[in-house]
Amino acid sequence: MLDKLKKLQYGLKVKWYEATEKHTRFIDLDGRKIQIMEGGEGEPLLYLHSAYGENLWLPFHQKLAERFRVIAPAHPGFADSEGIEEIDSMEDMIFHYLDLLDYLGQDRINIAGVSLGGWIAAEFATRYPDRVKRLVLAASAGLWMADHPMTDLFAFLRRPLRLREINFHDPNSYLAELLIPTEADEERMAAAYKAMAATARLAWNPPGHNPKLAGRLRRIKSPTLIIWGDDDKLIPTAYAEEWAARIKDSRVVKIKDCGHMLMFEGEDDFVAAISDFLGRS
Repeated sequence: MLDKLKKLQYGLKVKWYEATEKHTRFIDLDGRKIQIMEGGEGEPLLYLHSAYGENLWLPFHQKLAERFRVIAPAHPGFADSEGIEEIDSMEDMIFHYLDLLDYLGQDRINIAGVSLGGWIAAEFATRYPDRVKRLVLAASAGLWMADHPMTDLFAFLRRPLRLREINFHDPNSYLAELLIPTEADEERMAAAYKAMAATARLAWNPPGHNPKLAGRLRRIKSPTLIIWGDDDKLIPTAYAEEWAARIKDSRVVKIKDCGHMLMFEGEDDFVAAISDFLGRS
């Protein structure tokens, strides 16, 4: 009964945020419609979402927006953003975000990315280090450790119970059930397949990483925060130290009793770590 109440409360928060303030707008970026959520005041923060597709204004967005001007675009192929047919590689995605930041007039900006979004953020920072003020990589894909292989997310798309086990420290929590329901409706399944199809254009072969990225991370100039759940079963926590070893001026924060979906399961610690890091002079 308590879990049902918590699920209801979380869902009502999301509906309330959408009803009381319209965060979503659309822009025309070189003939492509791009969906962007924005909210809050203060220093701009570009949030790059995971393959899950956090394309509603969620409680963690709202908490970050209490300190920052959060800019959260949907990657091409996610939600209502167009242009995925023009993206065949991570290089194409980086050019997309270069064009987007130019459109938004953001010459140098803080960037935070989770999982797939962290990979995009890291690739962007290696190519355009002077465009990144501070960098946050949370449970990021992009590297490969033979001794700690990532779990193949694509293999479990139709197995929600297994997906919850992979993504959450507590797969039986109300949040795990809310975000990955045992019985998903047709609309949610269609959105999930669309997101996975878009992700596959970047992360199918080789799976979830760029073999050249590790050698390029030395080019990152910005102070970097690496956040990981201490029970990440999708991208093992050992990767946090690997990122830190390859990026100068970086540090690691681990969230206790937290899996891969740390912006949900470790929401308060996730927001606090980012706020503290970006708030430093």
